[in-house]
Amino acid sequence: MSQNPIESDEQFEKDAKGQHERWQVEIDAATKNVKKWWSQGDKIVKRFLDERTRTGHDSKLNLFSANVQTQRAMLYGQTPAVQVDRRFADADDDQARVAGEMLERLLNSDIELDGDTYRDALYDALSDRLLAGLAVARVRYEAEFEERMLGEMGMQPIPEGVEITEDMMVEEVKTFEDAVVDYVHWKDFLWSPARVWSEVRWIAYRAYLTKDEAEKRFGDKAQLLQYSKSSARGQQNSEIKDDPWQRAEVWEIWCKDSGMVYWYSKGAGLILDEMEDPLELEGFFPSPKPLFANLTTSNLIPRPDFLMAQDQYLEIDNLTQRINMLQKAVKAVGVYDKSSDGLRRMLQEGVENDLIPVDNWAAFAEKGGLQGQVVWMPLVDVVNAMDKLREYRKELIELLYQITGMSDIMRGAASEGMKTATEQMIKAQFGSVRVQEIQKQFVEFATDLQKLKAEVIVKHFDDQTIFERSNIQFTVDAQLAQPALQLLRSHFLDYRVEIESEQIAAVDHAKLRNERTEYLEGLSRFMQTAAPMATQVPGSMPFLLEMLKIGMSGFRGSRQIETVMDKAIEAASQQQQQPQEQGPDPEQMKAQAKMQEVQMKGQQKMAEIERKAQADMQRIQAETQARMAELEAEKAADASREQTQAHFNIQEEAAKAKIRAGEKVITAQFTGQP
Repeated sequence: MSQNPIESDEQFEKDAKGQHERWQVEIDAATKNVKKWWSQGDKIVKRFLDERTRTGHDSKLNLFSANVQTQRAMLYGQTPAVQVDRRFADADDDQARVAGEMLERLLNSDIELDGDTYRDALYDALSDRLLAGLAVARVRYEAEFEERMLGEMGMQPIPEGVEITEDMMVEEVKTFEDAVVDYVHWKDFLWSPARVWSEVRWIAYRAYLTKDEAEKRFGDKAQLLQYSKSSARGQQNSEIKDDPWQRAEVWEIWCKDSGMVYWYSKGAGLILDEMEDPLELEGFFPSPKPLFANLTTSNLIPRPDFLMAQDQYLEIDNLTQRINMLQKAVKAVGVYDKSSDGLRRMLQEGVENDLIPVDNWAAFAEKGGLQGQVVWMPLVDVVNAMDKLREYRKELIELLYQITGMSDIMRGAASEGMKTATEQMIKAQFGSVRVQEIQKQFVEFATDLQKLKAEVIVKHFDDQTIFERSNIQFTVDAQLAQPALQLLRSHFLDYRVEIESEQIAAVDHAKLRNERTEYLEGLSRFMQTAAPMATQVPGSMPFLLEMLKIGMSGFRGSRQIETVMDKAIEAASQQQQQPQEQGPDPEQMKAQAKMQEVQMKGQQKMAEIERKAQADMQRIQAETQARMAELEAEKAADASREQTQAHFNIQEEAAKAKIRAGEKVITAQFTGQP
């Protein structure tokens, strides 16, 4: 087995044994490179958990745990949401728009699932970054297959008890697939020694497999592995030393130089398995660049944050220990004259309102009485020493806050001497600069994880899986789903998968509200200023909208309406390109304005005449109706008078007829005529 420095790949055979020898040299060198850092990381984790190394009653002021918890809460305050945008956001490129929406739906729906590991992976990785100084996570493709046979209803599951024959058409059908995000412990990750990340040739993930798991994965080669309880998650990790399972240590090595993945275990003598680039990722590695703490360009080894301020932490602990020791000494103790029996009885037997007799009062008084026979411990000196130590500890804590960036304004404490809100805001901005840098790196780490997951989905998921999990077939763009997916598969690099910093950090709702209010106020002022210019200068609308878009891009969260702005600019540009009629000269414009004024006055006059005519018509109609009613009444009265007169005339004629008849009778009697 060769342990010499590697000069060329040719010094190792290409078989499983030769490759095992080669990777043993690589793994041993990488382990030696990080051994000191691993030891430091273990101590820092114990310090965070406040595991005491001494059995005495030592006291600590565990500011380190408080700082880590504060930073973790600030950096990861909510579950992030993914945004997928086209690199070229053309307004009429509907296929590209649907492709981005489809991928964004799928990624966000996975995050919202209860069993999704992305959220936990981010939280655990961030904890590792703040403690040991390294955060690692990876993306893994999972697929399950099932043998099915061709039947009347297509490919169907093979019933139990049915033997497969040569004339049966059987094939493996994918029944499940997923892109999983896995957290990787900081001691289960190795990389080739390098100065910067771009020089890393290979990375490796460590897994601890039981014998059953190893046999399922590697078959007969599982017998070559060394199983022990000490291998259960690492010999130095005492937290899980009581794991009853025996496990074997296996490294999964991704080598960028060869484009191969190897599975190596120390002592096996053979490479357990090898595979040619199973994921076909653009950057080959299934992990984004890890979060390294306090890097230089000399060696790619993280330097934990605790070590940068460990002197202040230790000195604060020492001061706290001294203060506690002095505090224990603050009690009523002293010395007295042993020969004074009365004094002894007073200290041991004295109660309230009780007098202790003294045998020889003269001698007692000659010695100075009680003051002369008792000497108390000087508590004033002890208390003064405690006050001085507390003042010094306060100075050290302030110094620690300056070193670590954890200012008092970030802890919500009011600062003395800063009374205005502007002063507080300025101090908060400068006090959180280093935390903002960590937040930026963490957001990039979370974004890169989703980029890798998106790439795995686009390159390995079936069309039907993408359609179903994005639910795109039930939208108005369902007819564009298939061409959009083809575009996505062929031009994946033209899409931007992003997570905004405010979507993952603890949200300052007041600040967010102020930003949106400021944006709306600026938009209102711009519209008031631009509206007259757009009216006076035809064709200026596209330029004004472009200016608005540039100003809008400075506000967080403005990307949601970029597409709307693009469509507005496109519409304004098309309208400007349309042929426009030659406008009239100024004299014609004046004449037209005069004509419009005359027309308007005429219309107003006609409207007034019509109004008056309508009022007169209504008045005449009312008078006519009243006159008709009077005539009807007069006519009815005349008819009644005529009827009465006719009746009177009839009666008068009848009376006259009777008179004439009487006259004839009388005449006949006188003349003797019958």
